[in-house]
Amino acid sequence: MSVTAAELLEMPALGLRLVTGDPAATIRWAHAVELLDPAPWLAGGELVLTTGLRLPRSAEGQRLYVDRLADARITGIGFGVGLGHDRIPPALVRQCTVRGLLLVEVPLPTPFLAISEAVADALAQQASAAVRRTLEHQQTLARAALNAGVAGIVRSLARALDAEVVVTDAHHQLLAAAPGDGADLLTRATTELGAEARSSGPLGLSVSAGDEHLIVRSLGIGGTRQGLLAVATHHHLHHLDQLLLTHAASLLSLELERPREVVEASRGLRSAVLGVLLGGDLPAEVAHRPMRFFGFAPADRLVVVLAHPAPKEHDLGGIPYLLTVRPEGTAVVVRAEDQEAVIAALESADVTLGVSGVTTAGGLPAALRTAVQAAADARSHRRRVARFGEQRLPALLGQEAVRSAVGHLADDLLAPLADQPLLSRSLDVFLQHNGVWETASRALGVHRHTLRHRITRVAELTGLDLESAQDRAALLLALLSRKI
Repeated sequence: MSVTAAELLEMPALGLRLVTGDPAATIRWAHAVELLDPAPWLAGGELVLTTGLRLPRSAEGQRLYVDRLADARITGIGFGVGLGHDRIPPALVRQCTVRGLLLVEVPLPTPFLAISEAVADALAQQASAAVRRTLEHQQTLARAALNAGVAGIVRSLARALDAEVVVTDAHHQLLAAAPGDGADLLTRATTELGAEARSSGPLGLSVSAGDEHLIVRSLGIGGTRQGLLAVATHHHLHHLDQLLLTHAASLLSLELERPREVVEASRGLRSAVLGVLLGGDLPAEVAHRPMRFFGFAPADRLVVVLAHPAPKEHDLGGIPYLLTVRPEGTAVVVRAEDQEAVIAALESADVTLGVSGVTTAGGLPAALRTAVQAAADARSHRRRVARFGEQRLPALLGQEAVRSAVGHLADDLLAPLADQPLLSRSLDVFLQHNGVWETASRALGVHRHTLRHRITRVAELTGLDLESAQDRAALLLALLSRKI
């Protein structure tokens, strides 16, 4: 940790003036010393405070004084005027400029102790902020462990350390990585471990090459290795980063040791809660209450994503969710704001997804029906994803009151076609193709004259005029309501 010269220069109480050097230069400590050669007692990075009482009077002696301090890798000199010197000696200024040292003029009323205290206070504030950030990162890691297990911890740790992170099981099979797939990092880690990688006990490794640093730790409890944690950075990890890394390793060890029965119980609980919600067994005003145990807030807007067929297990990246398998497919409830991330996680070559409109916990049963309809639409049009809100009329029919009214209309309008499946199918295709004879007949695989004959017969049975926009709309609504 360090303080920049600019931070000190901006403190009015100190009254410092920059004479030469970069104000962005960092100061590790401010140290008052009047020795002619203080270099042996310096560690580098200091702002050396002096009144020049023992400074040689000759320009050559002053040059050598600056050279000794520069060779000790200090940041700069704070020169107090008004006691031994009324102004900073020109030779000292020139040599500080030549060696690239910071040179600051300290007025007589400003005690060196005030500068040291200012640096100490700034460093303490940085340390306190770093501790707060570390605690926040620890809390984030804990939440990630609860919501997303190993994958969530890995992603959170990678962000916190600005690092590449990989976790494997005891057999070096990749469990999670961030960012990227982690293949290169895993290869580097196992190569560095060499024969140790095949052992079953705890191990640790830390190697550096240039600005690249690799840390490998074993994971597990009780001396048995259940996996490996590998971290690669382009910067050294300070002690708080090391503390965070240790915390992450502990959480990962617990995750790898967690009994499978606990994982299955969590899944079963999510499925049971969602089953109750989708069944409409809870009053709308209290339906949100059991969802709070899975990361949802009462005011959250929700969507249902229906996947068909059931996808393999996917990591939802710490996103709150409920999931259950139903005859229609796998139903997943997430917040509306998370739907794009969830769709990306579930989407695969063999899965179609139907996405409901936005709803609340009390509206999940109706939302499931709209998701089922959207999934059916996706399959019929050979699409990977279909959203119910994009279907216009079907979206309108997703509302219970509208669907009920249209259902009664459908019973009246379609009753004459109840025992005429061929005519019903022909009517449906005809309306879906906007009443265009050529395209509708091609879709049915019949001659357009055959289709005209069938539609004429529909008109006779129903008493409706298929040339009328209102009658066509009524029939289309009736057919859509039957599909839903």
